[in-house]
Amino acid sequence: MRWWSGWLGRTKSVTPPFLAQGRHRIRMKFNSENFEYGPVVVIKGAHQGRIGMLDDETFEKGRLHGIVYFGGFGLTLSYRRIPITYLRRPTSMDLLSRHEIVWRRLTSYSPSPALGEERIGLLEEYSYIASLLNQKMFEAQFMHKHDGASIFLSHSSADKNFVKSLAVDLAEMGHRPWVDEWQILGGESIPTKIAEGLASADYVLLVLSKKSVASKWVENEWQAKHWDEISSRQIYVIPILIEDCEIPTLLKMKKYIDFREDYDFALEQLGLSLRGHTAKRRPNKG
Repeated sequence: MRWWSGWLGRTKSVTPPFLAQGRHRIRMKFNSENFEYGPVVVIKGAHQGRIGMLDDETFEKGRLHGIVYFGGFGLTLSYRRIPITYLRRPTSMDLLSRHEIVWRRLTSYSPSPALGEERIGLLEEYSYIASLLNQKMFEAQFMHKHDGASIFLSHSSADKNFVKSLAVDLAEMGHRPWVDEWQILGGESIPTKIAEGLASADYVLLVLSKKSVASKWVENEWQAKHWDEISSRQIYVIPILIEDCEIPTLLKMKKYIDFREDYDFALEQLGLSLRGHTAKRRPNKG
């Protein structure tokens, strides 16, 4: 067993699947030549949706399978053999969604709480998910090498959970997300720090929801960058839609990134958009 490699997330291939570049969208689904040991989400089959740790691989009937433990390092002894193509690296939204599902199966308020061996297995998975979420949040703020774009996340406080999840995933891509909870310290002026964050941002991601489009504060944030966009003829404001709502008039001609149904695909599209806009800004050499 590769406990050490699973814990550290050792990479099987040179190019991690979530960083693959080129004409194709960012790839997150694993294949036999491109996968990582460490946290995974099962995207197909009997264990679809579960979060586990890919610790090793084996061949069965000529097909590559991963050895997946649905629990943390040293906490669970049982494992499942799952085809590698049924696995991919989990996003923060995968973790949050599964965390909620498992909690509902464990809580005493559930109409039919999990019991016996099922409960033990879910507790192991729940503990692992919680540790991953804490680790991701810490790394996003303090550990990642942020050499990508500076991104201001303009949103309503009602959408905070979505925004923090997105910020963590953007940080994993190498970007520098600006989130008020992370950037504003106790005692600092909120309007001043927000103005500084907007002024230094390469992009403003406008999180569109019923609450945000009704917020004058949010409107003031993205409009400040919108006028810069008009004067420079460069893209600064990127709308992302998380629920059905009225699109602001000034943004109706813009293509938005649709996060309403498929978070993973939308995240890939956002990554491609950021990379494409940034490349256009770079001066041509030669």
